[in-house]
Amino acid sequence: MSSNVLSVRRRSAVRLGIAAAAAVLFIVGAAPAGAEPLSASERRRPAESALPLDSLGLFDPATAIWYLLDPSGSTTSFAFGEAGAVPLVGDWDGDGVDTPGIYRPSDGFVALRNSNSSGVPNRAFFVAAEALPVAADTDGDGRDAVTVIHDGRIIPGDGVIDVPPPRLPSIPEAAAAADTDGDGRDEIWTLQADGWLADGRPALGPVFDDHRQPVGGDFDGDGMASLAVFSRWTAEFWLPGESTVVIPYGSSHMEPVAGHFGWLPGADESPPRQVGLSALTKGDEGALVRMLQGELTRIGLYRGPIDGIYGTELSTSVLAFHKATRQERTGDWTEADSELLPAFELDGLPDRPDEPDRIEVDITRQILVLYRDGEVAAIVPVSSGGGYAYYSIRQEAIVGAGTPRGDFTLWRYNEDWQCDPVTGWCVYNYWAFTTYYGVHGYRSVPAYPASHGCVRVNTWDADWLENQFFIGMPIHIWDEPPEL
Repeated sequence: MSSNVLSVRRRSAVRLGIAAAAAVLFIVGAAPAGAEPLSASERRRPAESALPLDSLGLFDPATAIWYLLDPSGSTTSFAFGEAGAVPLVGDWDGDGVDTPGIYRPSDGFVALRNSNSSGVPNRAFFVAAEALPVAADTDGDGRDAVTVIHDGRIIPGDGVIDVPPPRLPSIPEAAAAADTDGDGRDEIWTLQADGWLADGRPALGPVFDDHRQPVGGDFDGDGMASLAVFSRWTAEFWLPGESTVVIPYGSSHMEPVAGHFGWLPGADESPPRQVGLSALTKGDEGALVRMLQGELTRIGLYRGPIDGIYGTELSTSVLAFHKATRQERTGDWTEADSELLPAFELDGLPDRPDEPDRIEVDITRQILVLYRDGEVAAIVPVSSGGGYAYYSIRQEAIVGAGTPRGDFTLWRYNEDWQCDPVTGWCVYNYWAFTTYYGVHGYRSVPAYPASHGCVRVNTWDADWLENQFFIGMPIHIWDEPPEL
């Protein structure tokens, strides 16, 4: 196995432009650092053997346009496949050159082409739907096939399965193929919940998170492949080595590929450059939404599935982000939000080192902050007392809809929906902190104070908080952070 393990610590990275990066990526025909890409008239077609290393590329799922890099740092682009497809790159016909393919998750349709150019597929077939596809030469015959990871199992491409392969320990978060030991056969690398596996065996792989995608290739000419990473948030390839080589290329929503592309014309424009997330709203789907879900999960704002669907839970998490950062309270993501997110740090909270497990309710920002073991575990949007007057049937008087401020503890819990027989009001997963008030789930949690005095949270947040709260847990409610 290659000893090249990717370090993504930015202080050790070497950041290069496309042309300068080509000098690092390619041994033969390299352009000097800072050189402009060669024009088509200046280029000569070298022998295929003169291009020994693998290169990088991108697929735009919005347009089905491919962008492939070559030794001079120039780009070749062409259309193949369909919007929304998953890109694949492999040597489908054994000629020594990797070419494009696509996988359609909805029905498992696969289309392969034997040329890095626009045109119709040379081969098409179906595999398992809603799977994780990988192009790999697992038997060392010089031809890649489409392997799929489905139902927790690695199913080799172009093979008859007599006995179902063993299950992986968890559903992979990412996968790539790479011949990391130089034996001529690709290993299938899968990122599991507790680390990387190579052909089902524990292995060292790149540091990873939800917005990084691995690609395998021989990027240094030592005859063994390693795993590089495309950082979606910054739209950069990170290549392993003594110092990580960082190559800015393309846009955050694009899908990375790598392979031995052979000779390319290299006369096209580079892919459009966009770093971070574009504006997103409820109903959007795709890689950018998954990136947003992953980032909001990392900072404690999102607790739903990383499924690439901008639904109600994500929308309310974005609302919580806007509350926490004191912006206009909407559930829509803006490009300005992308500038704030990488450096996000929740401010304006009191320090209580003697209470590592506690709840802080910031009435001004309308958020609940959960601390576990002294760290922020969740930031939850709430709606507190609306400040209006209403007639209380139970008290037979006009009262104000206000949430009490101060220091309390959770002292009673009522699971599921509970309805008051006098008022008819119903609350969900109720945690009382006074005789009359508590934190509870509710079907309506607007962006502003609206309750009769309780602290409302969304029902799905109430479900998650059920296993985080406990009787006796301190809860502090305030308009401005108290001075301690």
